[in-house]
Amino acid sequence: MNEDKLLGYLRKVTAELAQTRERLADAESRGQEPVAIVGMSCRYPGGVDDPDALWRLVDSGGDAISPLPVNRGWPVELLNENGPGRGGFLHDAADFDPAFFGISPREALAMDPQQRLLLESAWEAVEHAGIVPASLRGTRTGVYLGVMYGDYGILLQTSEGDHEGYQGNGSAGSIASGRVAYTLGLEGPTLTVDTACSSSLVTLHLAVRALRSGECSLALAGGVAVMVLPSAFTEYGAQGALAHDGRCKAFSDAADGLGWSEGVGTLVLERLSDARRNGHRVLAVVRGSAVNSDGASNGLTAPNGPSQQRVIRQALADAGLGTADVDLVEAHGTGTVLGDPIEAQALLATYGQGRAEPLRLGSIKSNLGHTQAAAGVAGIVKVVQAMRHGVVPRTLHVTEPSSRVDWAAGAVSLALEPEPWPSVDRPRRAAVSSFGVSGTNAHVVLEQAEEDEEPADRAGLAGGAVPWVLSGRTPAALRAQAARLLERLAPDADPLDVGCSLALTRTAFEHRAAFAGTSVEELRTGLAAVAAGDPAATTGVATRVERPVFVFPGQGAQWTGMGRELLDGHPAFAARAAECDRALTPHLDWSPLAVLRGEPGTPPADRVDVVQPLLFTVMVSLAAVWRAAGVEPAAVLGHSQGEVAAACVAGALSLDDAALVVAVRSGLIGERMAGRGRMLTAMAPADHLAAVLRRLDLAPDQVAVAAVNGPRTTTLSGDPDAMTLVERALAAERVMRWPLPGVDFAAHSPHVAVLRDDLLPALAGVTPRACSVTFHSTCDDRALPGDELDAGYWYRNLAEPVRFADGVRALAAAGHRVFLELGPQPVLSLGIRETLEEAGADAVVLPTLRADDGGPGRVAASIGAAFAHGVPVDWARVFEGSGARAVPLPTYAFQRQTLWPEGSLLGTGDVAAAGLDRPDHPLLGALVRLPGDGGPVFAARLAAGTPDWLADHAFGGTVLFPATGFLELAVRAGDEVGCARVRELTVHAPLAVDAPVQLRVVVGADDGGSRSVAVHSRPDDDPDAPWTRHAVGVLAPDEPGGTAVEPLPVDASEVDLDGHYDRLGAAGFGYGPAFRGLTAAWRHDGEVTADVALPEPVRGQAGDYGLHPALLDAALHAVGFTGPGADRPHLPFSWSGVRLHASGARALRVRLTPVGDAEFALTAVDPDGGLVLTVDELALRPVAGAPDRGTRSLYRVEWTTRLPEADAPTGTWAVAGADELDVTAALHAGGRVTDTVPDTAAAGLLPEPPRAVLLPVTADPLADEAAATEEALARVLGEVQAFLADDRLLDSVLVVVTRNATADRPDLAGAAVAGLVRSAQSENPGRLLLVDLDGEVSSLAALGAAAARAAALGETQVALRDGVALVGRLVRCDPGPGEAPRWGAGAVLVTGGTGGLGSLVARHLVAAHGVRRLLLVGRRGPAAEGADALVADLAAAGAHVDVVACDVADRAALTGLLAEHPVTAVVHTAGVLDDGVLGSLTPKRLSAVFGPKADAAWHLHELTREAGLSAFVLFSSFAGLAGTPGQANYAAANAFLDALAARRRADGLAAASLAWGTWASAGSRDSAMSARLTDTDLRRLAAGGVVPLGVQEGLALFDAAIARADAAVAPVRFDLPGLRALPQPPPLLRALVPAARRTAAASAAGGRDLRRDLAELDGATRLARLTDLVRGLAAAVLGHPDTDAVTPERGFPDLGFDSLTAMDLRNRLRAATGLALPAGLVFEHPSPVGLAGHLARELDTAPDEPTATTRPTGEDTVTALFHRAQAEGRADAAMDLLRSVARLRPVFADARGLTRPVRPVRLARGGAGSPHVVCVPALVALAGVQQYARFAARCRGRADVSAVPLPGFTEGDALPADRNALVGVLADALGPDALEPGAVGGAGPLVLLGSSTGGLLAHAVAEELVARGTPPAGVVLADTYLMDADFVRTSGTGLLGGLAERNSGFAAPGSAGLSAMAWCFDLMWDWRPSRVGVPTLLLRATEPLAPEQEGTDWRSRWDTADAVADVTGNHFTIMEDRVAGTADTVLGWLAGR
Repeated sequence: MNEDKLLGYLRKVTAELAQTRERLADAESRGQEPVAIVGMSCRYPGGVDDPDALWRLVDSGGDAISPLPVNRGWPVELLNENGPGRGGFLHDAADFDPAFFGISPREALAMDPQQRLLLESAWEAVEHAGIVPASLRGTRTGVYLGVMYGDYGILLQTSEGDHEGYQGNGSAGSIASGRVAYTLGLEGPTLTVDTACSSSLVTLHLAVRALRSGECSLALAGGVAVMVLPSAFTEYGAQGALAHDGRCKAFSDAADGLGWSEGVGTLVLERLSDARRNGHRVLAVVRGSAVNSDGASNGLTAPNGPSQQRVIRQALADAGLGTADVDLVEAHGTGTVLGDPIEAQALLATYGQGRAEPLRLGSIKSNLGHTQAAAGVAGIVKVVQAMRHGVVPRTLHVTEPSSRVDWAAGAVSLALEPEPWPSVDRPRRAAVSSFGVSGTNAHVVLEQAEEDEEPADRAGLAGGAVPWVLSGRTPAALRAQAARLLERLAPDADPLDVGCSLALTRTAFEHRAAFAGTSVEELRTGLAAVAAGDPAATTGVATRVERPVFVFPGQGAQWTGMGRELLDGHPAFAARAAECDRALTPHLDWSPLAVLRGEPGTPPADRVDVVQPLLFTVMVSLAAVWRAAGVEPAAVLGHSQGEVAAACVAGALSLDDAALVVAVRSGLIGERMAGRGRMLTAMAPADHLAAVLRRLDLAPDQVAVAAVNGPRTTTLSGDPDAMTLVERALAAERVMRWPLPGVDFAAHSPHVAVLRDDLLPALAGVTPRACSVTFHSTCDDRALPGDELDAGYWYRNLAEPVRFADGVRALAAAGHRVFLELGPQPVLSLGIRETLEEAGADAVVLPTLRADDGGPGRVAASIGAAFAHGVPVDWARVFEGSGARAVPLPTYAFQRQTLWPEGSLLGTGDVAAAGLDRPDHPLLGALVRLPGDGGPVFAARLAAGTPDWLADHAFGGTVLFPATGFLELAVRAGDEVGCARVRELTVHAPLAVDAPVQLRVVVGADDGGSRSVAVHSRPDDDPDAPWTRHAVGVLAPDEPGGTAVEPLPVDASEVDLDGHYDRLGAAGFGYGPAFRGLTAAWRHDGEVTADVALPEPVRGQAGDYGLHPALLDAALHAVGFTGPGADRPHLPFSWSGVRLHASGARALRVRLTPVGDAEFALTAVDPDGGLVLTVDELALRPVAGAPDRGTRSLYRVEWTTRLPEADAPTGTWAVAGADELDVTAALHAGGRVTDTVPDTAAAGLLPEPPRAVLLPVTADPLADEAAATEEALARVLGEVQAFLADDRLLDSVLVVVTRNATADRPDLAGAAVAGLVRSAQSENPGRLLLVDLDGEVSSLAALGAAAARAAALGETQVALRDGVALVGRLVRCDPGPGEAPRWGAGAVLVTGGTGGLGSLVARHLVAAHGVRRLLLVGRRGPAAEGADALVADLAAAGAHVDVVACDVADRAALTGLLAEHPVTAVVHTAGVLDDGVLGSLTPKRLSAVFGPKADAAWHLHELTREAGLSAFVLFSSFAGLAGTPGQANYAAANAFLDALAARRRADGLAAASLAWGTWASAGSRDSAMSARLTDTDLRRLAAGGVVPLGVQEGLALFDAAIARADAAVAPVRFDLPGLRALPQPPPLLRALVPAARRTAAASAAGGRDLRRDLAELDGATRLARLTDLVRGLAAAVLGHPDTDAVTPERGFPDLGFDSLTAMDLRNRLRAATGLALPAGLVFEHPSPVGLAGHLARELDTAPDEPTATTRPTGEDTVTALFHRAQAEGRADAAMDLLRSVARLRPVFADARGLTRPVRPVRLARGGAGSPHVVCVPALVALAGVQQYARFAARCRGRADVSAVPLPGFTEGDALPADRNALVGVLADALGPDALEPGAVGGAGPLVLLGSSTGGLLAHAVAEELVARGTPPAGVVLADTYLMDADFVRTSGTGLLGGLAERNSGFAAPGSAGLSAMAWCFDLMWDWRPSRVGVPTLLLRATEPLAPEQEGTDWRSRWDTADAVADVTGNHFTIMEDRVAGTADTVLGWLAGR
């Protein structure tokens, strides 16, 4: 290596070493960098609501201790009797502003008030830091918050109200910090810390560390404490730890304990370097901090002095300081006799050493009390304020410093009086300590911040005027914000600083105010006006932020002195005006600037050639003023010469070109036109003035309309004399008018023509450019690109009328809502406002300057006003260079409402208030003393955790009330009536308390001194449930007796108790800690002696009971040592001769002596040998099993309830899509006018919207069933979405028709479709109906009537079975034994097996069912979270487990899995969610949910069908049955599962589908079903009456469900009282709750009443009334107590609406108004006032009454007479009757006379290009389009088939006047215009077909079509006869009889059909066909209709037929069961042509 290379290497190494040193130095300095406190907020007792208020409290020596709160439901009297009765409280802790944070009051009520306080405190802290909270969204801002209380959830559980779905998150401490981060959009670390009292100081330490390490860029740190329950008082009071007066006497000799307090505080922290760089005010600096633990000290909760010393030294080391460098310590100082001396000694040993100036010591707890998790931050705020003010506040309540402290051991001085901060030659420093009862200690060292430097240049704003802007979420908040600032505004406040801070450090909310001024007094006046709600105050609502339209006026806006102040006082104006001057002066001989300044020797400003350049200069310069404020136009609009300025501002003209246009044109006007005309503006419409001109006979060249400025503002222009005539005429009409000032020429009139030849050449050099801003021409009334603005345009601009109003309308229609007039004064604003009002646009018009008010102050006010109305202003640019600085301002004025759960805190409630007595027993809540001889009744409510020990007593996984508890209740009842002996007590049924129950103890009347006693229960949530009797007995007076327990014999053998409770557990007994009281046992001669004692958790409760049930129960655990019970579990069955001799025992010695096979005598004594209990006989019985908990929450759907009769309106109906179910024919047969359309979208195109649209649904029978189902779902989804989206169908009902969807062996596709539709029904009440057919003709015939009745009754689904309409009802499953599946020794497959729910099932199968092989499958397999632990637990329980990754929706993967792992049973729990309202779903989203749930189930079914599975269990969801809103895809998939289970059961295969409700949290991991549900989902379920299942309850339901014979059951827990509270429970649930009175009629009436009321109001009042309606209903949907939070202009999304709450509001509005409203209503009109306007317009056009036609259901008189005459053989008389009726009916001569249009009805679809066969019904009463249903079915896929209904055969129809009329309208319906592609006829060749007499019409119509030149492609006559005497003789009677017989299954003929039949018979009598030249096929039946036809010439014939074919069957059957041959023959004939 040469020397140069070596030298190079050395240089490189040296450089790298230097870089490394720099990086190390940076890292070290960064790790030790001070952290700045830049913001603080707090709320503490004593009215402290911000840091300044806290300082005022401590500086004045304030005491914040107060009496106990009376608004929390606390037992205040009891607490006062047993404790201090005082503390530091946030008495308004329940108050919160939920709307501010977009939270509904319902959710807010379920939120822990600590979370609410933290939200508000976090917002206030950020504002206090001078940071706009929105600017932190998406930043790495950390959130570190201390929370130690979590008892709000307990309160919610005992309170009233709907908290479901919110409660879990609302009361979880982990959510507290997350909610702040979520609300503010913060993405840094988010931690909730609980180290008890040191929590908030620990959060500060963690935040500092995170900032130094770079984990976050900014941090919030703090803590909160609110005592929801008084447990802190009761627990610490019992220990004697509370001060007698509730005050903390820190370090005082009088200290007697702590005083509890509450509060919240939040700090905003930032690295000091970042704070300086960002310009944030630094309040103090965190120099160092430390946290440690007491470790293994002298007690868990006792303070540890050495640890405190260590944490102090660690913090000082972190700060790089010594003890003498700190002036003051804010101590933990709680006032306890133990803690304070230890802390003082630690301070003396550290800070007290090596210093000259003593350390000052204090504690804010002496002012506030111990604020617990908020204590540390309280100390921080106090110290920061003290350093800033240079004062050491005094510590209160110190009579003498504590004598327990050796104060001489160091230099520490207790701050007994306020004093100045010690004088030091360095920054002031202080430290704060917090010590948690957990043992976690924290210490923080703070340093005084350097003073901020004053800005070097305080230039101020132009002219000195400063705009002040304020805002609020609501009008009330805006007023409050103004009032708050007014109250706190210092007299010496700097207006510039305040204005800058208001604009730049506060969020701009919707409701805004603005004003400007130069002095504090002037600005205070503006504040006062806003605070008072003065209408004169400038306020606005910024519903959206949008750029304005710049409007430039024409001549007439000028005034002397305009612009002069701005030239001197606004730099942007002056600079642009100078540029204009330079551009104009080359074309002028004077200076515009000189004229504007009023300099001597300048020309007069009223000359046209002067004023127009001046106005141009002012307008263009004002645009520069707005742009300097960051306001850019969205469009420009100019009036007359104002268009030149507009074009310049828009960039279409350069300034030089614009100046040329203005100067040259105004000069020519002055030369050629001045003095020759006048212009006049009048307050009258243009058409009125035009009429005046015509009346005066004035030609356009005399007077012309020059400008239309608004609907009632018009400018005229013309000759002076003619204008005088006009003015006189207008004066006579008293029309307001005024001349345009300074205008003596007639612009915009024919006068301008004199300028053309001079003007065009002069402007030829103008070069227009493309606009950068939309330029809307008022000359052409359109937006111009810019390049058209040449010389010709500027001539036309002067010569043609100004279409200004049209321009305003166009811009308003384009969505522009703010119009700024940029002129010397507002001359166009009036016309603009008129135009906008006429157009109904919610817009504002704002001026820039006013006459004689054109200085900087006016500009500042105008900019503020624009901002108030939503114009974006760049305030940073406005204040740039002014020297303004940010100053502290009041934080947001939250508009709080009180949110606290209603109901009693205690489970028993205030029974005295209800007139009841307190029984003074923990198990009992109330005592009712009945009048007369009846005994007392005790009432109680029990649950698994109430009382707390009850959960420790279980058998078989079920929490049971112990039998000893029944005995305790009997003893207490006996005490009440003087019966001290329980003569006997028998337990009849165990009492399960997994779910809450109501309990009654009933004592009978006195019967010779004895009384009966009985214990009953019923479910707490079902007051209609029957009472269950659990125990009965007899109480009797006491008798002497009872002996003490003999001493233990010396030869008694001690029983080894090791493993005893484990063995009991294996036998099914689940004994928790409270019941494990057996401590020793001995055997001797068959007797057992046992020692029992109450365990620690319940020992203190002994005195509350006669004999604690857990203690006596523990004594019975020794029974097994006597013999019985060793082989199987036994429980107490009966007690005899029970006497309680002493109460309150904590420990017993019990002797059990056998007196029978399973009977014992019992004697119990206390440890001193005193007799406690004697029992003559206790009988035990074997346990058969846990009580049946499953069936109470187990339901099934039952289809046995008949649909009631009801009057149903009818109308036209339509059938959409391919009618594979023959629905169309059935409707026609039932007399319903029915159209057919290709899809639901086409239904809205019908001339009259149908009342019902029927959608027949079938799946492809040849496809895989799951795939076919998914295809059907996608198709139905699209159809339903199209239907709901069509506003024309808002009054229509979509009837989705399936077949066998609810059958015993269901159609899977139909079932899935039904699930999807159920969700759609929930989202769109009253819009959809499900009807399921069974394939029977009678059911098809009943379809129409059933659907109409169901819709009228509000039913959602109907099943037709054998013609009977049934409705589905959910019913409780009957209790009864079931047979659980035999799981066998093979593997059980559990899909989703590692998920929350799957893992629960897996554990349960092993523990409760003995399964020993499991195959757990999931997408992640072994990699799933918790999989290893699950496998380990299951293996420990004796199971072999395989965990495999497999997507079970993938058939190939599943096939491979099952080949490798054969299984003997399946439990399918897997599934996913992708929720969204129906309108948002797509086939892809449908498939994403359907696949994992339904496809997987189908694959499992097919692949294991032959495997002989012992169980096939599907986890479905109640959503499939009930149709949960927002879950249509999920509901469809789960309905498929329910149907699959039923299908398997019908096929003899094992199956059970469990349609679960929601599950509650399962331990540390949420259950699968609840984990997939958001809070909103849970709330919606709860709103429908569904509440979460507990884990144990759910598993018990699983056991009960799989043992039942039902294929599909619903394990759901209902809130039945909640269901009863619903106005109308869902139809499915109506069997569970009493039927409510229907409200539909009332709603409709309400809508009509509303319309009547509104009709009497003027427009503005009507809108206000409707706005109030919308706001009221919106508030109800969101849960607000009133409408204040729902402001009229605020957007629905901002109010907290989502898609489902939007639908809820839509549904409520439908009920209130009676209007049919679309689904997207709320988001199409996104504010209450906008929606109200829409409703007003809809109500204006809505009919007063709905129209409805009804069809008689019984046989009318004509029909009855006809049938009687026929029956009597008088056929001629019968026909004569019909003819007479027909002659009385109206007739039509052509299509114009039709009652309803005649259109073909689609019956079947063929392929592309297939022929279109149109069938013509026979001319008989019962014929119709249904006649061809079977023929059409046979042709599906091969030909389009339609049928055309005959006019006249339906009620209300007119009859054809003659044969030509009938044939003509049918030809019209079948002509090419009627059969366009896409219409029902399609594009295939037309073929006419008629059966029987229908053939006559078919041929006649063909003749007519030929005559019209549009011949059909063919005619088919199916057994058609000519109508003549021959026909009657051979076939007539038999044909009519046969037809009547065949159609009787559909409907009886009415008089309309019968009379039409007779009429049409006569029309066609003796008609003879002509040869038409169209291929004609005659089909002849091969079989006679009746025997008498044999031997006659009965076969039909047709002389003009081209082909004749014989088809098998008779006249009727060829179109019925023999139709296959007929159809094949027809299609074959067509194919051959």
